[in-house]
Amino acid sequence: MSPLLTAAMLVFALAFFAFTMLRRLAPLLALRRDDRISRTGERLATLLRYGLGQKRLVDPEERGPGLLHVVIFAAFLVLALRTVTLFGMGFAEGFHLPLLAPEAPLGLVYGFVKDLVVLAALVGVAGFLWRRLVTKPDRVTLSTEGVVILLFIAGLMVTDLLFEGAELLARGAPGSAWGPAGALGRALLAPLAPGQAQALGALAFWLHLAIILLFLNVLPFGKHFHIITGLPNVFFARLPPAVALRKLELEAEDASFGTATVKDLSWKEAWDVYSCTECGRCQTHCPTYVTGKPLSHKEVNRSIRHHLGEVAPQLTAAARAKDPAAREAALGALPPITSVIPPETFWACTTCGWCETACPVLIENIPRLVDMRRQQVLVESAFPDEAARVFKGIETQGNPWGIGSNKRTEWCEDLDVPRAAAGEPFEYLFFVGCAGAFDDRQKKVSRAIVRILREAKVSFAILGEEETCNGEAARRLGNEYLFQLQAQANVDTLNGYGVKKILVQCPHCLNTIKNELPQFGGRYEVVHHAELIAKLVAEGKLTPGAAEGLGPVTFHDPCYLARWNGVTEAPREALGAVAGVKLVEMERNRRQGFCCGAGGGRFWLEEKLGTRVNQNRVDEAARTLGETGGVIATGCPFCLTMMKDGVNETGREEKLKVMDVAEIVALGLPAARAPREG
Repeated sequence: MSPLLTAAMLVFALAFFAFTMLRRLAPLLALRRDDRISRTGERLATLLRYGLGQKRLVDPEERGPGLLHVVIFAAFLVLALRTVTLFGMGFAEGFHLPLLAPEAPLGLVYGFVKDLVVLAALVGVAGFLWRRLVTKPDRVTLSTEGVVILLFIAGLMVTDLLFEGAELLARGAPGSAWGPAGALGRALLAPLAPGQAQALGALAFWLHLAIILLFLNVLPFGKHFHIITGLPNVFFARLPPAVALRKLELEAEDASFGTATVKDLSWKEAWDVYSCTECGRCQTHCPTYVTGKPLSHKEVNRSIRHHLGEVAPQLTAAARAKDPAAREAALGALPPITSVIPPETFWACTTCGWCETACPVLIENIPRLVDMRRQQVLVESAFPDEAARVFKGIETQGNPWGIGSNKRTEWCEDLDVPRAAAGEPFEYLFFVGCAGAFDDRQKKVSRAIVRILREAKVSFAILGEEETCNGEAARRLGNEYLFQLQAQANVDTLNGYGVKKILVQCPHCLNTIKNELPQFGGRYEVVHHAELIAKLVAEGKLTPGAAEGLGPVTFHDPCYLARWNGVTEAPREALGAVAGVKLVEMERNRRQGFCCGAGGGRFWLEEKLGTRVNQNRVDEAARTLGETGGVIATGCPFCLTMMKDGVNETGREEKLKVMDVAEIVALGLPAARAPREG
């Protein structure tokens, strides 16, 4: 016990910590405002599930390391009370929190739990040191800081154990099963002379307090800042519809056109990079990283974090400025964001969403990259040549192919498909989409969907030539202006017909109409065709027969269907309803499914760097289906094209066929059977 020393340690350490935190957080005040406080109840639920509950870490993906982290996290939570107790002991010998005295029932239980987590944390530290120093997995960033932090944690556990053991020896108390860590500490100190044991126990006590305060003050200077910012970051996370990108108010006086420099980031985007643990989970199934593209979300976070540190004085001065002129003067000439994150990095992203669904602290990577694209497109007019053709096609013909808009209904000229303009009531508006209307391969899927709807006697209609591209590719390629024109045009048309339910065959249409058109006043019940097929089967309105000769079938999960919108089982249920279909799963499936490479507008851009994403996925499908081959099924026009191209590029045309779920279901219908397409 030394009240003066304890007080001095606390005052100095906490003052330094407060000073450091102010310096780290002050620059955020100069960044873009972003409301992350509203809907508090939902935020608290998210915090409980993903923060305190550590849900992302106990998912099947790399569960071993995740459990090690959960153990150490639990140790910190449990030992928080122990820390208060130990500092209290520094002021008053024998101090204990109320109800937690060792002889009290609750204190006995707490002591037992505390000792268990101390020993478990030592196992966790050993496991992480083994990974860092021996196995060295690719996704783990090797750094001295990581090892030092683990040694700090081990030091806290060992000093607690030794202090507890010395206390037992001083009281002449034997070790107990209710205090396994203390019993171990007692056993380690027992061979020493009483004076030596007590001296070592006292040293352990003061070392424990010193490590806690040193640990606290080291955190803001490195990647382990996430220990402080991680839980708040989960609380501040985007809420549903989290898939929707933010709408730029292009006509506003202070309009934002994306990210030109770091000052255009929101405070939450800066908080994100502070919270990055550099665990590398974002890399495991990232299509760009796996195939050698110049994008690692972990490295993007680290680069921005370092850059924020470099320009912190300017940002802090801007935050303290009294008027706009002083603010602009304080900011001066900040380097362009492209000097921190090169264009080839943010153009590589397929927006597949793996990184965001894998991140334990819910970092939002994709909106930040899209905002960088927006600046390049809207302000700098710097974008790939292929994107220019897409923009022109959407603007002039209402589709990214640039095919004449008057040809939008050629796919169904002989089907007598009802039009919304006819004025007859219908349940579903079938939004065919540009691929379903203009792509020769996808037209067959559109026709299969019509056959299914008629077989199940579903009332539907299409817009026909009134339909136009919803602009999804334009938005993710950075052309927010063009997207907003298309979005508003679609909303005006759909609302004009009083549409309530919309059926789509493209997950990108699903995501845009369901999650992003509400920004423009369009709110609809939107279903993917696989969802509707599964529902019709479950209700007994659709009973497919056998589809012979397909061989085994593996389902490729489209990213915007499975990850972004959580639809994973409906396609499998639809396929399972077809007699003769034997479904086999690829190793990467459902939420962990591997991208085809087409998302984020990448479908329209040349893939010049690394290996081709679609070939990586086709290789996996081929391994899954085996020597005899079979069918790669999917539920997305882009995936269908990419998988088919991958099959052709790898010379597997004879063994592998690529089909949409609707085509396979339609093969089992009693009507005249359509030929299978590869």
